[in-house]
Amino acid sequence: MRTGVEYLRGRVLARAAHLIEHGVSRRVWVVGAGAAYWLCALAGVWYLILQGVTLGNVVALHVICFAFEAVSVLGVLWPGREAGSAQLVDDHQSVTVSASCFSAIFLMPPAMITLGTLGRTGAPMEAVVASTTALMLASFTGLVAVTALAPSVRPAHHGAGPPNGPDWPDAGGFDAGGGFDAGGD
Repeated sequence: MRTGVEYLRGRVLARAAHLIEHGVSRRVWVVGAGAAYWLCALAGVWYLILQGVTLGNVVALHVICFAFEAVSVLGVLWPGREAGSAQLVDDHQSVTVSASCFSAIFLMPPAMITLGTLGRTGAPMEAVVASTTALMLASFTGLVAVTALAPSVRPAHHGAGPPNGPDWPDAGGFDAGGGFDAGGD
């Protein structure tokens, strides 16, 4: 007999599987969650400035960023027909790298310079560093998870055709004449 926790977990997983496969497109999950954790990190700056930079607040910000990144990773890795497709992996990597690089290059240094120039080096400076750290750690973790696990969750190829399907671009192949066929004549 199943306990209440097992029943609830089964219902949540079944609902999530239904939403991912039949509801919102996986690309929306990946891109939407990527944008959400970036916005969460930005909102975290203001939250930490207003509430104070404490260990509890910084941990809460990290947990929220990791939760949004986990949703993005699940959009790529959730079992199903499109699980681990090259298009989803590319979308995830594009959104994640764009968000983290944009923040680390174009937001953090100007904010640090401006705050340093204005003499506001206390809580505002700490908030920018803590928020950027949360974003970078979530980005790194998501990229490692997707890169490492995507090939293992792709559905097995069945049939006599080549292993690359419509999601995977044809990078050419080896022809019987001993040369490399780049896909042309």
